Formats: sequence, C-alpha cells, structure tokens
Amino acid sequence: MPKIVVLDDEKEWGELFLEVLKECGYPAVHYSTPGKFLDHLQKDKPDLVILDMQLPGMHGREVIRILRANEETRGVLIVAVSGHDIGSPHAIKAFEAGADEYLPKPVDIPLLRVRLAALFRRGTGGQDLTVNQIKVGDIVISPESHSAEIKGRFLKLTNLEFELLLAFVKQQNRVLTRGIILETVWKTSSEIGTRTVDKHVESLRKELGNFGKKIETVVGIGYVFRNG
Repeated sequence: MPKIVVLDDEKEWGELFLEVLKECGYPAVHYSTPGKFLDHLQKDKPDLVILDMQLPGMHGREVIRILRANEETRGVLIVAVSGHDIGSPHAIKAFEAGADEYLPKPVDIPLLRVRLAALFRRGTGGQDLTVNQIKVGDIVISPESHSAEIKGRFLKLTNLEFELLLAFVKQQNRVLTRGIILETVWKTSSEIGTRTVDKHVESLRKELGNFGKKIETVVGIGYVFRNG
C-alpha cells in the first residue's frame, strides 16, 4: 500500500487529510514543518507527498526542489495544495518546480480521492509486466507498472516525466506542439505555460542519457521523438 506524507502547517487541514487518507486505506503521517519532514525523509521515504505551498520557514517550491534533486526521492509523487486557483501564477510555479498535481484550497475531497487514485494507478494488479510493454531501441516501457528501463537500468522518473516519455514514444516521428503536449500530459490547456513543458523535457532528456537525443527540439513549435 502506498505511503503518504502530509506536510501542512494548518492543524485542521492536516487532520482532515489524515482522516480522508485513512478512509481510503492509505498509511499516512502528518508533519507541520519542512524541518520535521526533511529530518524523517531518509528513514521513512513516502510514495506521495501532499504539500502545502505556504509553509513556515521554507516555501513549498523549495521542498519540491529538494525532493527532485535527491536521487532517492526524485520519483516521489507530489500533490501541491494552496489557497490560489489552478490558473494562478502560484499553480504554474508549483508545476514548474516539479509538482505532479495541484489542488486549490479549500480542497474538494471527492476530487482529492480521484486524483490520488489516478496518481497511484501504476501497480501491476497481478498482471504479467511483459504484456503491453513498449520497446523502442534500448528502452522498455511498462505502462502497467508505470516504469521504464534502459539496458536493465530503471529510470527514476516523476509521474509527469513518465507520461511525457509515453506520449513521445506513442507518437514517434510526429511533431508535437507544446500545446498538444500540455493537453496530452498535463490534461490542460496552454494556460499553464509552455515553459513548464521545456523544463520537463530537459529533465527527461537528462535522465534518459544518450537516448534523450532522440527527443529533438523543433524551434518555435515543440518537439519530435525521432526513431529510425
């Protein structure tokens, strides 16, 4: 069962999140400060963090950057929450920092349940992982387990980076505009900002190593995954 950490300095929200997560069957723990969370990070690494962006002493974006910079926590799923709307600059900056999901406060609890289920829809469910695998050159992608590997090396991808890779290999040799990528991967319009796409493509290329060279930039338009 996925382990969840709630990082929120508001006691009421922390208790509410824990109650909802308990009802969903998710083991969860609540921290009220970034310091306490980071102190326990290495010993008790979570699978997902529900992260309030307005924290005492350290902004939520900095917490995201710390998680993404650490090889051990790079793939942790992050749900950013804040009192600002989804179309606000605050939400855009959260995505740019590396958040996988953003929910405005007051958080819609039924929506939270659905989004958590969607983010965790990555287990095998007892299925054979060789079924429906996508193989392109040296890379093997397993949508059921939400994993990818190159020559036996498992890639440490965030949820958005995995979806981005999947979008590229499913539409090989086709130019994808940044707008199309936003709609396909982020499930939203270009209002989030095309710079978000560029940052995640850059991060994906870095993790892919030499294989990342297959993702070519089409100046002024977007990207294309060249194969063959």
